[in-house]
Formats: sequence, C-alpha cells, structure tokens
Amino acid sequence: MSSTTRSSAPYTVEPGQHILLAARAGSDANSLDALQQLRDSLRTQVGTTGKVDFEQIDRIEDGSAPLPSSTYDRIIASPVGPHTVEHSSKILGNLLLALKPSGTLEINELVVDGTTTSSNTLPVTRSQDEFVQQLKFAGFIDTQVIRSEKVLEPTLRELAAESWKLSDVESSISSLGSVVYSVYVTANKPAYNVGAAAALSFGKKNKSKQGSSTDDADKPKKAWMLNV
Repeated sequence: MSSTTRSSAPYTVEPGQHILLAARAGSDANSLDALQQLRDSLRTQVGTTGKVDFEQIDRIEDGSAPLPSSTYDRIIASPVGPHTVEHSSKILGNLLLALKPSGTLEINELVVDGTTTSSNTLPVTRSQDEFVQQLKFAGFIDTQVIRSEKVLEPTLRELAAESWKLSDVESSISSLGSVVYSVYVTANKPAYNVGAAAALSFGKKNKSKQGSSTDDADKPKKAWMLNV
C-alpha cells in the first residue's frame, strides 16, 4: 500500500529521552518497513542514554500489553499511514498514564468533516473537534492540531479495499464524498501524575506565651487528601 504508507511527520526527539511507538503493525510490508525506519531514526536521535520501545496499539487497548506508568517523555501514536486506528478513550487513557508528567503525545487519526455526516459503512466516525475533545476528556492539555490534510479519493479506495475490507467499495466512497481528513495532533500530560495524592494539614495551632504559633502536641493532627 505505497500511496498511504508514510510517516506523517519528521519526528525529532532529544538525546536521552524515552520514546514509545504505538501503532497497528499489519502484514503490509511497506508499513512494517516504514515503522522500522522510524524506530531506527529515533534510536539514533536518543542515543545510548535513551530508549525507543514499540507496542501494538490493539494490545494496549485490550490490556494484554499494560504500559508502565510515567515512563515515556514522548509517545508517537499511529505515525505511519494508513491511519486506520480510531483511538478509543481506553487507548488514550493508557497512553496518558504511560507518559511522564509534562510528557508529549503525538498522534495521527482519520476524521470526517464536521459539517458532513459520516457514512455508516466507513469506520471513520469522529470530526476533528470531537477528536480533540476526546483527548481533553482523557486528561490531556495544550492540544494542538498541527496539520490537517484531505484524504484523496484514490487513497480512500485503497483504504476501503485493503484496510477496511469493505465489500462494496464504490458505494461506500460515493456515499461518503470527499470529507475524510488525516490530522496530526500534539497534546501534553499535565505536570503532575493523575491521581497523585498530597496531604494537607489542617491541625489547630496554639499560641505560646511569646505569641508564636505551635502545633498542639497532645492532639492528633487532621489531614485532608487532595487528589490532583
């Protein structure tokens, strides 16, 4: 699938960073070769002090490949076309947990024109705005759409026949029209771990004879837990 197999961005990373590639690696030789080339390029960039891991995105979703928490400086999801993955809330949540605080997600997905109703026969259901909202609901911040490109009809036909395995390609394409876009989006994890707890002390303080405040040693201190 040469017309749809390519890396969607000139990914650059920093020496020493820990990177995760998350993708659906199918049987297409061009896709596998493109993923391997991207992985080799990233490994060269991070150097001997960094690390580049790979995981199948379907295994991330079904839980058969649990990701380590707060491990990666950057996660690159679905970097190589065809972008056939619609990233569920479970996938996005797992990717968020795997990022270090302030870590970055770079993600590619197919979306439909927000002014057009998606065809029921094609597995592209979200608009760009809905995709961005899904990222925010998952807990990401600073979401930015870096690039949005219309998917041309020849590529749609190729996707429908070879990736989506639709029985009636012509009817599906005709009902959809030219409304599919490939978007490249970046988003960050907040600068704290989701679900981390911090203790806030609200113990009473007694004034000493000198006027200074000291904790009452005879009474237990009260603590409130604030989930951040």
